[in-house]
Amino acid sequence: MQTIQDLLTGSNTQIVIDLHRDAVGSSNSYAPTVKINDKLAAQMMFVMGTDGGGLEHPKWKQNLKMAVKIQEKANEMYPGLFRPIIVRNSRYNQHLTTGSFIIEVGATGNTLDQCILSMQCLSNVFEEVCK
Repeated sequence: MQTIQDLLTGSNTQIVIDLHRDAVGSSNSYAPTVKINDKLAAQMMFVMGTDGGGLEHPKWKQNLKMAVKIQEKANEMYPGLFRPIIVRNSRYNQHLTTGSFIIEVGATGNTLDQCILSMQCLSNVFEEVCK
């Protein structure tokens, strides 16, 4: 949280992305992918926090709306790039701004090349959403 607060101080930062790899299970055989231009990309997933765990998080609905907007654009541009959004009863420091997300990229079985392709696609999606 301190790192995010430091980054937000005195800046015009509007989006904070906490980038992860999905660590579901310990098997290297789980590698969610989608085919994009004849290449495999690691599927991604938003993990969105709420105030359901009792901690103050008045911005969670705004964060969720932004995630939905991004995911809708991604589905237009790259169908299947995102898995369904997961909503949790923790706030994950997402209460600090209305553009905060956890994005999980692939899982233990995905390759670096698959994840890099996903990031290239995601940057194209953000370029369109932020116009």
